[in-house]
Amino acid sequence: MTRTLIVNADDFGRTRGVSAGIVHAHLHGLVTTTTAMVNLPGALQDVAQASQQAPTLGLGVHLNLTHGRPVLDSTEVPSLVSSEGSFYSPDALIASGRLPDPAHVEREWRAQVEVFLKTGALLDHLDSHHHAALLSPEMWQISLNLAAEFGCGVRPPAPRETRDDVLFSRFPPESRRFATGDAWRVLASRGIPSPERLVTRFFARRARLATLLSILETVPHGTTELMCHPGWLDAVLVRNSGYAREREAELEALTSPRAAQMATRRGIVRSTYRQAFGR
Repeated sequence: MTRTLIVNADDFGRTRGVSAGIVHAHLHGLVTTTTAMVNLPGALQDVAQASQQAPTLGLGVHLNLTHGRPVLDSTEVPSLVSSEGSFYSPDALIASGRLPDPAHVEREWRAQVEVFLKTGALLDHLDSHHHAALLSPEMWQISLNLAAEFGCGVRPPAPRETRDDVLFSRFPPESRRFATGDAWRVLASRGIPSPERLVTRFFARRARLATLLSILETVPHGTTELMCHPGWLDAVLVRNSGYAREREAELEALTSPRAAQMATRRGIVRSTYRQAFGR
């Protein structure tokens, strides 16, 4: 059985430097797919450009509820936005104790997929910024419904154990239990293309070559997705993101010859969703 690895770079379109760094990590490193934050300024232009510059890079949508402004007018999705018309931060969303109206989530996420498709790029798969789709069973179902409707794959819900995952650590206990339990069962029942496992530990202080080599050394047979966040630093990222310099550390590791050599030695097949699942 083949060891298939999808290396997905989240946050395409976050800034121009992030987009350029992700394309570089594909052309000169391990990255095989990326998901775009299509609601951000310049992101759609970056998607269109990447589809020309890097035609083998799988492009998808990073469904977003927690950064920037919605694609739709805020009056169409009032439960998603603050009085300033921007999405709530993940911490503010969780601290509020109430989740947005699922009808507004479905409306906005559908709009994000539709504007992505207008670029002419093929839709490889869907995932969500800050794992927002796992905040409730209803939001997870919305993401699965969209994947089924648009004929693409979807990221697995979570690592089997979220205790050491920085992003999942902010979730309330019931959401973490859902992400590691019922969300997997719902996904299996829908028959939507998705890897058998998700690796998220190449992040923050663990975003180093040693961590990446350890992950590659232990990739099992079957299909695995490795989540990553590479990019080049730019002024916008430094000013507006709490995860900036770490992106260049990820980029350095992902483009290291040692990482490519390890993947080759282990017989790892690097893949997009479309390649892995024949879509």
